[in-house]
Amino acid sequence: MSPKRHTAARDEAEGVRERILGAATDILRESGIQGLSQVQVARVADVRQSHITYYFPRRHDLIEAVALRFVEHAYNAIATATDQAAPDDLVAALQQAAVAVADEGHMRMFTAVVIEADTDTELRAVLVRVTKQLQATLAEHLGGDDALERARLVLASLWGIGLYDFLMRPKRRSPLMTSLLAHLVARPRPGS
Repeated sequence: MSPKRHTAARDEAEGVRERILGAATDILRESGIQGLSQVQVARVADVRQSHITYYFPRRHDLIEAVALRFVEHAYNAIATATDQAAPDDLVAALQQAAVAVADEGHMRMFTAVVIEADTDTELRAVLVRVTKQLQATLAEHLGGDDALERARLVLASLWGIGLYDFLMRPKRRSPLMTSLLAHLVARPRPGS
């Protein structure tokens, strides 16, 4: 096979794999883990079911690939927001991240992946690894001796806000979120 044909075949294969991952992501966002089946993914991706089993031999493989893609996307979004924020704008950047995290489809996917990770140690390890990366990135931006602990609280708060909004579906975001995030990102004053 010529290098040109080999590259075209690789690009086409990557396109099929991406369509499968995109379809699985859409299904998780809309229907949660219960709606994720090879038949449904094949239909949404407009591929033969054999393509799915070729790229993802087990359902676990597909879920892990989607979860990794999902968590890395969330990581990149939060890391980008905090990287581009001036220290004074960190609360605003985290508010944007909170809005993205609280998106209904995002939280449906998040809860589905977390539930699946409860019984899947490999998937859990992936989630733990990426969560630790995200905590380290946040800690770097927060600074101070207790930055990692505050980063853990910020991340847990973002997830908590997302779950709360997913359940309650408020018409608008509470101004308390801004003060909570401001409190969490603030460096403690010496002696306090």
